[in-house]
Amino acid sequence: MDSILITNQEVGKFEQREDGVYLAIYRETKDQYDFKEIKKEIIRKGVVNSDFDQLRKICEEATGEPVKIADYFEKYDTLKDKYINASISDNEMEAYLSLGVPEGLVEITVNDVLYKLYEYGVERGIDEDAIQELIDSSQPVRKAVVARGKSVVNGKDANVRIFVDLDKSAKPLITEDGSVDFRNINLIKIVDKDQLLAVKEPPREGEAGYTVTGRDTPPSPGEDVLIPRGRNTYLSEDGLQLFSEIIGNVFSEDEVLNVENIYVVKGHVDFSIGNISYPGDVVINGDVKADFSVHTEGNIIVRGTVEAAEIVSTSGDIEVKKGIIGTQHEKKAKVVAGGSIKALFIQEGVVSAGKNIEVGSYILNSVIHAEHDVIALKDKGMIAGSNVFSGSCVRAKNIGSISDTKTQIKVGKIIKGDINFKNKQLEDEIETLKGEDKLLWKRMDFLELLKKRLPKFPAEKEKELAEVLEKIKKLQTINEDVLAEKEDFDSKFIDQFSIERKIYVLQTLWPGVLIGINEVVRKVDSRQMSIMAVLQENEVEFKHLTSKEVAEGKTDVKEKKEKKE
Repeated sequence: MDSILITNQEVGKFEQREDGVYLAIYRETKDQYDFKEIKKEIIRKGVVNSDFDQLRKICEEATGEPVKIADYFEKYDTLKDKYINASISDNEMEAYLSLGVPEGLVEITVNDVLYKLYEYGVERGIDEDAIQELIDSSQPVRKAVVARGKSVVNGKDANVRIFVDLDKSAKPLITEDGSVDFRNINLIKIVDKDQLLAVKEPPREGEAGYTVTGRDTPPSPGEDVLIPRGRNTYLSEDGLQLFSEIIGNVFSEDEVLNVENIYVVKGHVDFSIGNISYPGDVVINGDVKADFSVHTEGNIIVRGTVEAAEIVSTSGDIEVKKGIIGTQHEKKAKVVAGGSIKALFIQEGVVSAGKNIEVGSYILNSVIHAEHDVIALKDKGMIAGSNVFSGSCVRAKNIGSISDTKTQIKVGKIIKGDINFKNKQLEDEIETLKGEDKLLWKRMDFLELLKKRLPKFPAEKEKELAEVLEKIKKLQTINEDVLAEKEDFDSKFIDQFSIERKIYVLQTLWPGVLIGINEVVRKVDSRQMSIMAVLQENEVEFKHLTSKEVAEGKTDVKEKKEKKE
């Protein structure tokens, strides 16, 4: 018997017997080689008349027992060489067949052609159907392509697709009437918690190629890249998706994506930055220029000044390092905080805080409303030309001025019947109501814009949007009541604190100042020094400060010694 060798391993034997040709395939090699490789080896040996359908069955069963595959052992007839010619392209990617028309009883089969191709060195990519068609045409053939190699497909580099807008170029808002709003330029890119930021497509290994001579061409592998994970982001379990851990501003820095709850403005809030609407904290290293706005839910720090601009923090604190200054007799700065407000000074401002308002120097020509304390104890510590409302107490070094500048200080609540005091303050109060109404509308616009930008609008934001709409309706009702009757101020200044209202003046209280505690009002008719205004028997009384009262005033000004009677 003749051995069948594939890569030098014996996988079976075939032999010529009196009644035909027999083939045996070993059981232990069944799963190592396929039918095509065994067929090729048999034809390579010159056997061109095998029943290859029977051969396929023998390979599949692999019993190891000899099975008849042909009636006789027919080798390739070398006389056919003059009719069959094979050639290979220079790059070995194609093999060609030239056929002559056989004469006499000569018959060319597909197996004959395969034998010649194998002999010439063609090993892979042979198209047997094409060979059969050429033979069946019974026409001369010159260099027809009957085998093709496979081109190598090199690996593909990993790729990261970014799913958020990182464009920092200014894009002014086109309004409904077609005009361009250069103050709204959409520089802040807000993302929601768990929002998809980027997806990585892993590198692909590529596919090896081969020539018709059987030479393999390995692919160049694709290069990997890192997914750009930065601060406050996290990866999916497979490491191929990048998400935001928080609601905040997304930006690219050092080739990674970062999400920060703090939005930092390196310079001024002006036409280069535009108006700011942001859900987190905002730090502004420059000024907030006139006619621009900053709206946020978090804290705001302005390292410069706030001009005739609008600064709103619905839930946080506001600190202005270099003071608040609106435009004289024209536009006031409007500053509103859900928490406390600190500033070096306040001039030409409308300032409202849910907690305390504290200045480092003075309050001048402004409207001030604090649910807790108003404090002006450093430097000049002056309040002049202003309307100041406090739910708790006012602490200042000096109130009023020598020039009898109109100054009104009110602590506690206002009730019906206090018509005198209300009439004096109505003009500023109506203006404040208008400002609050405008801020609520701006807040609603911000929430609706956020709803459009975020793929999934948080339930708490939806609830807040409904609450803002309700507040707008209530504020409109209050405003109508004020304009119609000039009364019913109880609904705006509720007595929230079970403490005694006081006004501390640690140096000078000037004549002309209007002092109010709850519903009682007193006009100062003479200069007072280091006094405390308190309510006694439904009258505003002035008392000299004692050590204890100075301590309650939270000041470092030394107490004047009281003269003994």
